[in-house]
This record gives sequence, C-alpha cells and structure tokens, in this order.
Amino acid sequence: MGSAADPELQCAEEALMRVDLVTIRRHLHRHPELSGKEIETTAYVGRYLTEHGIPYKLGPRGIGGVEVGIVSDLACEGPESTRIIALRADLDALPIQEENDIDYRSERSGVMHACGHDAHTTMLMGAMAALRSVRLPSRCRGIFQSAEENGQGALDMVKAGVMEDVAAIIALHVDPNIPWGTVAISSGPQTASCQDFAIFVKGVGGHAARPHLTIDPIATATQLVTLIYQTIPRGTDMNHPVVVTVTEFLGGNCTNVIPERSRLRGTIRALTLDAANSARERLRKLCSGIAIASRAEITIHFERQLPGVVNDPVVTKACLEAARSVVGDKMVVESKPSMGGEDFADYLSEAPGCMMRLGVRMPDQEIRPLHTPTFDLAEEALLIGAKVLVRSFFSLTSYRFG
Repeated sequence: MGSAADPELQCAEEALMRVDLVTIRRHLHRHPELSGKEIETTAYVGRYLTEHGIPYKLGPRGIGGVEVGIVSDLACEGPESTRIIALRADLDALPIQEENDIDYRSERSGVMHACGHDAHTTMLMGAMAALRSVRLPSRCRGIFQSAEENGQGALDMVKAGVMEDVAAIIALHVDPNIPWGTVAISSGPQTASCQDFAIFVKGVGGHAARPHLTIDPIATATQLVTLIYQTIPRGTDMNHPVVVTVTEFLGGNCTNVIPERSRLRGTIRALTLDAANSARERLRKLCSGIAIASRAEITIHFERQLPGVVNDPVVTKACLEAARSVVGDKMVVESKPSMGGEDFADYLSEAPGCMMRLGVRMPDQEIRPLHTPTFDLAEEALLIGAKVLVRSFFSLTSYRFG
C-alpha cells in the first residue's frame, strides 16, 4: 500500500497536476495576515475546499473573537475508517515590509509572508483536493492552523480537539538554504525549545546631568545584556547548544531625563530541555546579582516554554520513503537541527509525527533567508511538496505507531 504503482495514488497525483498551485500561492502572498487575524485567509481556504466538495469546520477564535483556521476531514471506507493521518499547514505572516520587486508582492503595508506559510497552505490545499478525488486507505485530516509565529496556534488547535484519533501527523517547512528539488528529513530533534522572557528594571529617575543622584535603569539593563552574552555561552556545554538573545530594549523618552524604568525582552533557544532550564536559572541568577550590585529592582517573567520538534523514527521512515519516491534518493538529504522554534511540537505531544524541510532556493541566486524582507521561493517546489504530502499520507497508512 502506498507504492507508486497504487492506482489510487496515481489518480490522486493526476488530480494534483490539475491544481494551479502557483496562482493559489501568489494570491496568498499578496494578502498576508498576522497571527490570530487570518480572517480573509481562512475564508479563501474555506471557499477552495467547498469548491472541491471537502467539508470543514473553523478553528478556535483568534484576535477579535473571530474564528480562524480550518480543520477538514476526508473519510474512508473499510477497516481504517477510524484511523486518522493528519497533514498540517500554517496560515499567518510576519510584521515585515516586503522589498521584493515582483508582481505578487504583498499588498499589505508592513505585513509579509516571509516564512513561507503561503507555500505551506498552498501545498496542503492541493494535497487535500487530490486526496478528495480518490478512495482513501485511511482517514485524512487537514489542519490549516492560525498563529504559528506567536507560538499559540497549534496549542489552541490541540485544545480544540483536532488531535483526537490522530495516529500520526506530518508537515513540510520550506527551506531557502537548500535548492529546490531537494527534501531534507531525519528523525530526532529538528527545532529548539523556545521560551520568551521579559525583564523589568525599576530604578530611581532624575536629571541626566546628575546620575549620581539616580539609580539608572538603562545602565543597569545594559550591564545585564552584556553579562547575558558573556556568561551564558561561557557556561554552556557546546554539545548541548543554547542561544539567549535580547531582542528589545526600552527605556526613556527624552535626552535630559534618566528614566525610572527600562525593559528588556528576548528568547531562550535550546535543543534539550535540560539546557533550556539551565539557561533560564542562570538568567534568574544574573538578574538577582545585578539587582544587588545596582540597587535597582529587577523582575523577570517567562512565557510558556514551547518544546522542540522531535521527529518520530517510524513516521520519519514512512515520509523518507515517500520523499525518495518523489525526488529520488540523491535529492533527499539529512536535515540538521535548527535553533529556530516551531509550534508543530505541540501536536507531537499528542501523536508521533515528522516535519520535513522542502528545498526552495532559486537556482543561480543568493540565499534569501526566512524572516527577511527579500524572502522568496522557487515556485517549482510547490508541486514537489504537495506530492510529498500525498505520498507520505499513503505511505503512513501501512504503518503502525506506538
């Protein structure tokens, strides 16, 4: 079951060839929406599914109380009628002003699909349409998820019950570092755990000409940033990588006043929970020590810790077979762990799964990194990715998990 000779798989791929993936992706790219606000994107996906006779229901309520995201089930007949293989894509864009001079550039100022979620959604839309056209060996659930970029969307979907009866879940993430035509996949850790933090410094404000009469929260916060970057890397075993980055520094609003307060925000990334926990405790101790030395009040608040993505070996094996059948053995490479975060990890707490990386680097061009104003991708990769999703689904139906 699930081989390239399977007549149902062949019919599904023939149906997939009739899907205009480029047009879908370019529409989505022109109309990006931020996390929790994917109202028009949700409606667009919903209309497409309806046109193809695919039932769906809306996801949890996003920002403003409007339901965003979509969950769609395709039924099957026979002994596997209660077993679900889930395919996941994400809908949201980033607060980035696009700089690409292209016909399909973002039409929303300051918002851009700079992480490839437009491609992820497009490939899943195509895969669902293709699977809808044939008799399935198992049930399929398409999850079009809101709010991946803020790390909340997958958890909201899990709380809404989308993982009930799911035997395995898979996803693709575009990767501009590898050429299109390539798929990167391996079992084990794929992304880092992610925990954001905010540090609040309260001092004593005063005149900028008389700092000796103040407790300067900007100087205190600056010293703290320096120590974070000096002491945490020096105290970390490089066999267990950790990255702590300060991404926001706020304090003061005029040139002749030392403010009373300042604020830092940042993130901790690690490939193991032990390393993440160790970095968090070191950060607490640094705050405590600087507070004593500076006489300022320092408090630190940690957001929810998002676990890292760890690919299940059995699901990965099935996906590896599928990827090789699409692009050939030589074009499937080992994926290396990334210090980036990905809330696909929340689904993996409920069922085994695998996230593959799809090469999208344009030929003869410099790498256009994710999360940058010039990110773009080779649209030839869209059909490859959709085929990998379809074949992975068929491949997984012959496996047992847990």
